[in-house]
Order: sequence, then C-alpha cells, then structure tokens
Amino acid sequence: ENVNQLGIKELLGMGESSYLNSPTNRKHNIKTGANAINGVLIKPGEEFSLNNTLGEITAETGYLPELVIKGNKTLPEYGGGLCQIATTMFRLAINTGLKITERKPHAYRVSYYEPAGSDATIYAPHPDLKFINDTPNYLLLQTHVNEYLNQLSFEFWGTSDHRQTTTTAPRIFNIVPPGETKYIETTDLPLQKIKCTEIAHNGADAEFIRTITWPDGKKQEDIFQSHYRPWQAVCLVGVAPDKRTTSTEPIINNQ
Repeated sequence: ENVNQLGIKELLGMGESSYLNSPTNRKHNIKTGANAINGVLIKPGEEFSLNNTLGEITAETGYLPELVIKGNKTLPEYGGGLCQIATTMFRLAINTGLKITERKPHAYRVSYYEPAGSDATIYAPHPDLKFINDTPNYLLLQTHVNEYLNQLSFEFWGTSDHRQTTTTAPRIFNIVPPGETKYIETTDLPLQKIKCTEIAHNGADAEFIRTITWPDGKKQEDIFQSHYRPWQAVCLVGVAPDKRTTSTEPIINNQ
C-alpha cells in the first residue's frame, strides 16, 4: 500500500534465461528460489547480496536434492540449479545499469547459461552475487517463472534517472578442447552400467562491454571478463565392491 511513496512507478530493466531440459528437481529449485526473492525491495544505496536474500538452502526451506559427484560417490545436495537464479539476476543488474560489486563466472561453460560470459555462480557463503542500488529510489524485484517454456524473467521497477545501458555481445576466444572422458568406478550403480554426469566443454575466455550513458552525456564503460577451463566428460561405471580401482580427486558440480 506504500508503493507510491517508494517511487516505484516504471520498469528499469529486465534479465532473462532459459532452463530448458533441466531435470525435475532442478526445475523445482529454480522455481523455489525465484519465489523466495520475488517482491524484494532494495533501498537506495543498499548493496544487494543474493546469498543473503535467498537465505538457508535446505529441505525445510523447500529445496530438493540434485546429485553431485564428490570423489567416487554420487551424493544429493540441496538447491542444485540456483545458479540459474544468479545468472538471471546478473543479467538484470547489468541491463539496469547497476554497479556490480561481486560476481564470479562458472569454472566451465554450462549450456543453460550461454552465451558464455553472461553467467554468475553462487554457493553460500561465497561466491556471491552483489550489486548496489545506485538509483535515486527503491528498487522492486519482480520474478516470473514460465514453466511451459522453462524460462525465467526478472524485472526491476523503480524511478528512472534516465541512464541508458547497452552491452556488446560476448567475445569468445582462447578456445581449448577438453581432454578424454574420465571414468569413475562406483558401487552405487549396477555392474557395468555407465551413467555420464558431465558433458565435455571447451575451455575459453569471454568478455563483453557495458556502456552506461548518463543524461548529461557522460559515458561509463565496464568490461566483464570470464575464464572457463576445459572440462572433460565424466562417467560413472558400476563395479563390484572388491573391484573398484579408480582413485580420483573430488569433483563437485553444483550448477
């Protein structure tokens, strides 16, 4: 009922992403995370933290487990898929022209977040996604989940100071091919059954330029850079308990 007193009257920016082909639990976590931050108000001058805003990521807060690989075992972890929220928020903040104070890209390219260079990863307590509301009034976050198209659309509403924001398409370079498939023996699968949990990705560097033009004609350019290492395909192979020989370093994939 106090919306007009907060200066929330017009659309300032939008960020979008697609989570098409996500497994069921990932879709659930994305929807739960989007609902958790819908309607958030950010004060003028306030630094927004996505980790703090999402809060605890547990079964009690509505999240489901998604399998990750840790060493030779597949283990469930709550909140898998919340980087879709982080990526959409990053794109929203970029397009709104807000000052980004913390953002980390993924270690490797993930198909849900293409084009490369436009993603953000979170994992409490760090890495986090942070930015500052440097507009003259409150920002209201509105999140929309299109379950039919598997798309996220986030909006910031507030009072425009008439800054204009443009971004270049990400430039992708220094492409490095992945190594051969890594096979991890596990007793968690039937004998000789193979389950691939990681898809091979080329390594690469990416960067894009955001330009903010202020009403007085002053321009500000920000360069956002990302480095992705080559990522080999990883497959689990079912073996008998007394036949496991593979020894690997821990691999964690929490997308």
